[in-house]
Amino acid sequence: MGKRYYCDFCDRSFADTGVNRKNHFKGVQHQRLKKQHYDAFRDPASILAEESTKIPCTRFQTGSCDFGDSCKFSHMTPERLHHLQELVSKQRQKSEKDINFNKDLKEPTLEEWLEKRSKRLRKTENNEEETEELHYELPPFLNISNLPPSLLPPSAEELRNTAKCEWG
Repeated sequence: MGKRYYCDFCDRSFADTGVNRKNHFKGVQHQRLKKQHYDAFRDPASILAEESTKIPCTRFQTGSCDFGDSCKFSHMTPERLHHLQELVSKQRQKSEKDINFNKDLKEPTLEEWLEKRSKRLRKTENNEEETEELHYELPPFLNISNLPPSLLPPSAEELRNTAKCEWG
């Protein structure tokens, strides 16, 4: 059994020769399924702009159009066009909200940031003097008798003797 080529768009496999592959890529079904796949990722605004410029297909409205996806006329139903218009308007409203939200958020200047930091540092210095002794206790359900020394929690004495520091 020779090599086989699997087409993800068509969900088919066939003998992998240059001629077979070329004929498959030129096929109407492959091109239609490939276009359908990539259209699924298109922006609704671009689809709406493209379809609104086209004239509705009379053959498609009366039954089925022989040209299919390669037809130069629009195969969109009025309901589908209305649905696309709603999607586009929702996206625009969302993007406008995001823009307005980002405008409201202003980045602090260096001076504002330094002032805020100095206030925070002053508060922590004042609070350190007023703090009372903390009592640390492990939960009763923890069994730490079998742990290696590197994983044992520090004792209350060790915590009291360590210098206070800020992380991050």
